[in-house]
Amino acid sequence: LNKKNRFSDKESVPSASPPVSSSKQHLASLYQGFGTHYVDLWVGTPNPQCQTLIVDTGSHVTAFLCVGCRDCGDGDYTDVFYDCTSSESFKRRGCSDCNMIGSCRQNKCALSMTYTEGSSWGAFVAQDIVHIGGRHDFPVSIEDDNDDVEVSAANFSFRLDFGCQSTITGLFKTQLADGIMGMSHGRGTFWQQMLLVA
Repeated sequence: LNKKNRFSDKESVPSASPPVSSSKQHLASLYQGFGTHYVDLWVGTPNPQCQTLIVDTGSHVTAFLCVGCRDCGDGDYTDVFYDCTSSESFKRRGCSDCNMIGSCRQNKCALSMTYTEGSSWGAFVAQDIVHIGGRHDFPVSIEDDNDDVEVSAANFSFRLDFGCQSTITGLFKTQLADGIMGMSHGRGTFWQQMLLVA
C-alpha cells in the first residue's frame, strides 16, 4: 500500500509492553495522534487493507470508510477507502444474520451513530477477517526471533462485524483517521468479538 502522510514521528509514539514470559504473545501498537489514540486494523484477504482507526472508549462499534461512500470529505485520510471487492473473505450482513451489531432496515442490516459533538455516520453491516497491529506500511506475516516471541499479527486474525460507512458528517469529514474503533462495554465491541473466537 502506498500510504498517505502519516502522523509525524513526534505524534506517533508506539506503546507496546515487553514480553512478560517466554510464551508466545502478540504485540500491538497504540499510537498517539492529534488529541486521539489510534491503531492500524488490517482488513480482508488475501491482501489485507490498512484502516487507521481512532480508539474510542465511549462507543461500541467499529466502522470505517468504504469505497462508494458519498460526500465523504476531501480525501486527506491516512489510508484509501476499504474496497470490499478486493477481499475474498468479505461478507455483507443480511437481516437474517444482523445480530451482533446493527438492525434490519428496509431489508438490509444497517447501522448509524451520532456523537455528542454532532458528528455522525451511516453504514451497512459487513464482516471480514481482520488483525490489529503489525507494521504501519504493510501487514506483518513474518516472525521476529527476538526472545522467541511471535509478533506476527496475522496469526491473531478473526472475523469482525463492522460498519462499512456510506455517509459521514462533521469531524469524520476532516479527521486524518479512516474511522473509529469502539472499545466500550456495549454489545459488538472490537474486544468482545475478538474474545468470541478465542
